[in-house]
Amino acid sequence: MATERVKVGYVELTEEETERLLKEVRGDKNIRDLDELQELMDKYDSRLLEPQEGDVPPEKLAGEETPGIPGLKEEMIEIFPKREEGKHYRIKSSKK
Repeated sequence: MATERVKVGYVELTEEETERLLKEVRGDKNIRDLDELQELMDKYDSRLLEPQEGDVPPEKLAGEETPGIPGLKEEMIEIFPKREEGKHYRIKSSKK
């Protein structure tokens, strides 16, 4: 059975990205299927993060999140609540 796509904010995730997000969210929430995932993601927004010259590599961040410095080596999609409280997720972006 093919995986459906989930929409987060203005971004429609690919099937591969949807699977990554579902796997990530299942660890935090009691999500059983894609319908429940979409219902949760209706409360979230997203943005594409691209590596830029001068980004600090993740190994130098020592596991700490540094605001404004994602330390990316590849494109990622950041998924965050529309309101301030709540968990943020980052998944690897599929090559498009």
